[in-house]
Amino acid sequence: MSASRRPVFDIISHGPEQTRALGSHLGRHLRAGAVVLLSGAIGAGKTTFVQGLARPLQVEGPVQSPTFTLISEHTGRLADGSAIRLVHVDLYRLSDDGWDLSSTGLEEELDAPDTIVCIEWPDRARHQLPEEYLLIEFVPLADEKRNLRFLPQGAAAHASVQRLRAEAVGQRA
Repeated sequence: MSASRRPVFDIISHGPEQTRALGSHLGRHLRAGAVVLLSGAIGAGKTTFVQGLARPLQVEGPVQSPTFTLISEHTGRLADGSAIRLVHVDLYRLSDDGWDLSSTGLEEELDAPDTIVCIEWPDRARHQLPEEYLLIEFVPLADEKRNLRFLPQGAAAHASVQRLRAEAVGQRA
């Protein structure tokens, strides 16, 4: 999870609704088995992004920060109608020493084929995450303005970001 890799895509969000919209755009391009890592300070928009990502997945119920529960599970549907689970994880309250994912139940979620996993504060589990993922860094620029930097690791994550980028460029034209 190094920010030194060259990003495939950078985009500026000017507020929460635009952050949700970007999440929604990405949600349309994700496939079951995807792992999305969300990195940024408290209040950077990570949960807001996941709320948007949940929209095209037709997730039932509200998506809120799982800070106090660690893992929140939601059911939904992909565009083809197949069932999907959105697993939203917040590792903020965990220290980065002396624990492993097997004690949280997250290890099984990462291997589930019918699941999209979104992890906030992934640096707390940096040595225990899968080899393929999409890292999104939220970099504050002003009060509500953020730069979202998409750093895919693996072919599926790369493909999702390329589709998102093509869609964003097409909307600007």
